[in-house]
Amino acid sequence: MEFEVNLENMKEIYGEEIIEVILNNKDLIKKNARTLEKYKFNDIENIFERYPNLFMNFPRQFEEKIIKLKEIYGEDFVNIIENNMDILENIDK
Repeated sequence: MEFEVNLENMKEIYGEEIIEVILNNKDLIKKNARTLEKYKFNDIENIFERYPNLFMNFPRQFEEKIIKLKEIYGEDFVNIIENNMDILENIDK
């Protein structure tokens, strides 16, 4: 699975160092993106651009967070999250 993000936008929002962080963590980011794909998320690129720190979790922790969201929001959790990505702001709290 390959996905494209707008690195220039991310650099503008998060600063220059986000590029280095992304480049140093490509494998981790790809594994976590595959997890979202497994749960049938459609807007993975946008989720990554808005919440890059979420993708810096170890894959098992990342999937546990997704499972927790599924438990909270039910079977339609992907649609709910993709229509209100603000839900992801508090995922680490």
